Parts: sequence; C-alpha cells; structure tokens
Amino acid sequence: MNSRHVFQFGCMELMDDYAVITCNEGVHIDLNEIEAIEVVLDTAYSNKRFGFIANRVSSYSVDPLAVRKLFSRDNLAAGAVVGGSKHIKHIAKLEFEIIGGPPKKHFKDMSSAVKWIECLVREDCEDI
Repeated sequence: MNSRHVFQFGCMELMDDYAVITCNEGVHIDLNEIEAIEVVLDTAYSNKRFGFIANRVSSYSVDPLAVRKLFSRDNLAAGAVVGGSKHIKHIAKLEFEIIGGPPKKHFKDMSSAVKWIECLVREDCEDI
C-alpha cells in the first residue's frame, strides 16, 4: 500500500506498516487536523497494527492533548518523531510525556525510525 494524502496543513504517506506525516511550515495541529488524519488512518489500517512517524522538517506547533486522541488507538503500535535538532528532540520529549499511549521515540534520521517502527508493528524486535 503506498499512497499519499494531501491536507491543507501537510501531507501523509501511507506504507504497509506505518504512516509518515510531514506538516507545512508554521501550521498548528489541533483536534480538527487530528480528526482529518484519523479518517485516512481508519481507512488504511482499520484492523491492522501500524506505526506513526512525524517527519519534522518544518517548524510547526502541535496540541499534545489533540495528539493524545490519535495515540489512544488500540491498533497504533508506536510513534516516532524524526528531526535532527536538539530543539526538536526536546519538544518531542515534552510532547511524549503528555501524549501517553504506545511507545514513542525521537530519531535523527528516517531510516532508523522506520526500522524501529516496523519491528514494533511486527512484534519482532530481537535485534533492536
């Protein structure tokens, strides 16, 4: 399943085991945006475990309480934030504390995040 969904606030790539959201510069992600994301995720991963990756290449704000709703899904196996700066890592850590839910982790690069997400989704994390 490789597909792309474009929103006013960014785009989301859907892969077999995970989705990657890349938000536009300066947007604010709150409950309305989370609900739009959930509609797509519900269609793509209705009864399947999946992971969610935020690709933070732009600067934008997130309401962690709205994101908590997304992370309350039973079939969401893990979440990751990808971004190279210490600032992004610090913000992600604060958001993770508020969001709760499945395991979450910050990564400097996409390939490491994908590897981690895929092993958690497939429940075969012996070598990570």
